[in-house]
Amino acid sequence: MRICNLVVLFFALAVAIPAYADDSDIAEKINAIVSRGPDNGDYHVNADDIYMWLKMKKTDFQIIDVRVGSEALNQYKDGHIPGAIYIPWNEIFKPENLNKIPKDKKIILVCHMGVTESLPIISLRLLGYDAYGMRLGMSGWQRDYPSAEYVRGLIDSTKQKDYPLEKGK
Repeated sequence: MRICNLVVLFFALAVAIPAYADDSDIAEKINAIVSRGPDNGDYHVNADDIYMWLKMKKTDFQIIDVRVGSEALNQYKDGHIPGAIYIPWNEIFKPENLNKIPKDKKIILVCHMGVTESLPIISLRLLGYDAYGMRLGMSGWQRDYPSAEYVRGLIDSTKQKDYPLEKGK
């Protein structure tokens, strides 16, 4: 019985130690990326910057339209930022989609409002991509974009709020 317990303990340690080491290694890599965020615009660029790059005919970046939803592909087909390719953010890590993303260019992710585009940024950076989001997404690109009105409504709704804050600690 004692040998059986030792075998089980040895096996558990053999499995757990490499898993813990892997988690620690991943956490260190993520920390290195996240800690550089403030010095890199929180890994976001403005629509004005992208517009300027397009006017200058720069080729060192790739825009990826990552909008998701039943109408997202139709919205992309109806109009998207020039040169953008369409890969929904929730499908971006499929091997066939990662193969479409160049590692030698700045990657700019764009969604409706600049929120969900942020979800894959750290993971893409972990994989070696120079990934950024575009602040405010398509709402920052077109004044009449449907989500822009929604964002304005959210901002207006905060004018009534004055929730308590905790101080100190």
